[in-house]
Amino acid sequence: MMQNHLKVEREFKVPVLLLVVTLLVVITATSRSVASQGNQNQAATQTAQPAVEEWTADFDGNQLDESKWEPYTFEGGGGGKVEVKDKQLRMRGSGGSRSGIRSKQSFHGERFYVEAALAKVGPRIPEPGEGAFPPGFAIVAVLFDGNPANRIEWLLRSDGIFEAWQSVDGRMIRVDNGKLATKEKSPKLGIARRGDKIFFMLNREVGLQSTIRGVSPNFKIMLYGFGTSENNWDSVTVQTLKQ
Repeated sequence: MMQNHLKVEREFKVPVLLLVVTLLVVITATSRSVASQGNQNQAATQTAQPAVEEWTADFDGNQLDESKWEPYTFEGGGGGKVEVKDKQLRMRGSGGSRSGIRSKQSFHGERFYVEAALAKVGPRIPEPGEGAFPPGFAIVAVLFDGNPANRIEWLLRSDGIFEAWQSVDGRMIRVDNGKLATKEKSPKLGIARRGDKIFFMLNREVGLQSTIRGVSPNFKIMLYGFGTSENNWDSVTVQTLKQ
């Protein structure tokens, strides 16, 4: 059940699905489970499942794979640290920036699943006037048409709190209410789309869902941490329906 990973306060009112949802359930037209009766029904169910294309990027080399990724900044100054070490992507940006890496490939589909395995999220370096280390952010973002003006963000803070955001034509809307948290040691942050429905997921379990309209079926993936947040990643997977 989802509560094994997510801590939900009593006041949490965002719709929560208490069902472990696999990719094929999320991106197909129905989430009903089919009870197989005999080998013929099992074969029919398997035949009905759509074919899926999978793109995977890990960080097991000694440098960023430039055939898959490019440095990308859409707010503040660039720079900061981007390195591949010990089979992890390790990043820390500059103060006030939104800087990380973006996939070179553009994906297509109104039904997809994006999963980023997070290794570590650390606090930000204090800005002038801040008395303590503020929480850091590890963010996986879907950029529609590769444009940050239209994007979805699912992030985990270093204090264990989740935040879910949507931007349409540059207008940012926070989807959650700040009551969703986790103590999971190996979190995999997932974003799934099925038409106008967006599912925010942890380890392939749905935490909350929202609706977004009028966005492109073409998208790129971005990993980053706001400002000087330390954010380390193990891998990224993108699954779409085969065209």
